Amino acid sequence: MTTNIDIVLFDGVDELDAVGPLEVLRGAAAHGADLAVRLVTRTEPLEVTGHHGLRMRADAVYTPGADILLVPGGGWIARAQAGAWAEAERGDWLPLITAAADRGTLLAGVCTGVMLLARAGVIGDRPATTHHGAREELEASGVKVVDDRVVDAGGLVTAGGVTSGIDLGLHLVQRFAGEDAAIAQADRIEYPWSPEGAAGEEQAAGGHAITTEPFAGTVTVIFGGQALAESRNALILHETGLAPVTYFPIEDVRMDLLFRTDHQSTCPFKGEASYWGADVGWRRVENIAWAYEDPLPQRTDIKGRIAFYEHKLDAFIAQPDAPG
Repeated sequence: MTTNIDIVLFDGVDELDAVGPLEVLRGAAAHGADLAVRLVTRTEPLEVTGHHGLRMRADAVYTPGADILLVPGGGWIARAQAGAWAEAERGDWLPLITAAADRGTLLAGVCTGVMLLARAGVIGDRPATTHHGAREELEASGVKVVDDRVVDAGGLVTAGGVTSGIDLGLHLVQRFAGEDAAIAQADRIEYPWSPEGAAGEEQAAGGHAITTEPFAGTVTVIFGGQALAESRNALILHETGLAPVTYFPIEDVRMDLLFRTDHQSTCPFKGEASYWGADVGWRRVENIAWAYEDPLPQRTDIKGRIAFYEHKLDAFIAQPDAPG
């Protein structure tokens, strides 16, 4: 199944923020990765002028439907009259980004493009990174800032400074087309990258770690006035660079309120993920939950369990047992 990726363009965009991921993703697609990549503007004209004067022409005006929406930065720290800051102040992209998040689109931000995502209110309490000059501002907005080159928080992938857009592109290739495809593309562009270091120097030095622990208490998720899941046997998964994720036993999930979607993703550490939407009659959302139905051997602890995107829920309630 083809993964469709839209890369946003606007006047004042930092050229490398957009072209770096474009080079990686289209290069991988040209060598067999099932990826389709477009450059998109919000409206016509399709031509924009980048931060350094490069004129670029988009492929199309943005329309909803991509699997991944990638937002570059540029001009934020200087509060330039064109660039990410100007786009945030104008506000035209913000509802489109919010709507994409609501549909379950994976959001990716490069450099200060992450600040546009923060301004759209779609990051929540998930970890993220951005250009070092904007990290203090990102943290002040309530985001948990991680000092890594790329931070993968499931439905949100963010990258730091300008050149880290290349790392983000390779990370997306790894996630959606496999590790071999990402390594091959890194070799083709002669870029020093490895899967172990894909999430940043700190992770490369310390290694990628995943641990799980039972939650001592009751966890409930609410959507549209319905408890989609309630369990006293929830499992908390901790993974390097990511926010903790709660996995519910399938028997504690209202599967009658969920429907399987066509969306899939690949984690090099857990395996292939399948996705479900929720439909409670009067309200419906795509890709609110996921599961590794046949996880990699080292992750059989999450087999038979489902996790939910907390930002798509009305409420996520974790009630620990009373001490003693």
